[in-house]
Parts: sequence; C-alpha cells; structure tokens
Amino acid sequence: MSARTCPECGGLVASTIHVCPHCGYHIDGSAYASTAHRGANPYNSIVWSIVALFIFWPCGLVSLIYYLKSDSSWCSGDAVGAQTNGATSIRWAKSTVWIIVISVVFLFLLMLLSLSV
Repeated sequence: MSARTCPECGGLVASTIHVCPHCGYHIDGSAYASTAHRGANPYNSIVWSIVALFIFWPCGLVSLIYYLKSDSSWCSGDAVGAQTNGATSIRWAKSTVWIIVISVVFLFLLMLLSLSV
C-alpha cells in the first residue's frame, strides 16, 4: 500500500482511501467529494454509547465499538457504512436502557411476591 500527501493539510493518506483522516479533505474527486459529505459524522451516537457504558457496560462497550466503526467509515468516505454502524451503535445503546427497565420491573415484582408470602 502506498501513501500520498493530502493537498489540504499535508498529512499522509493511504492510497486506498479517498478522504484525508486528518482534515477530511476529499482527494482525487471520489464519489463522496460533495461538500454535503464533508464535516462531522451525522450518524454520531457517542452520547448514547457513553450513557450505555455507564448503565450496563457490556452493551455499552459494543455500542462504543460500533460508534468507532461508524466514525472510521465516515472518515474513509463510506457514508453507507457509517450510517449502518451508527444505527447498530444506537440499537445496542438503547437495548441497555431496555435491559435496565426490564430488570427493575422484574426486581420490583420479585419484591412484591416476597412481601406477600
């Protein structure tokens, strides 16, 4: 794999990617070179991932991994991959909330049953 220099920031960019990972500049007129695709990842789910990490870390960790995959896909110019990984990240984070809600309801019912006996 060869590397080339980004004309925008001067950073080294692998020849297999079309977006500079340092500044986001689109190199050699790829299909994602529109200005609408520049900037921050719109499929960012870091808040959900961090909340899930504190609530129930196993699901939160998976959510964080998919967030990082989404961000990596976005930086390499793969908008579809970024969207897919971002949605998966949010799904894992929201499942954390459901796990906690179901656990609390179950414990509440268990407490009620133990009091009635």
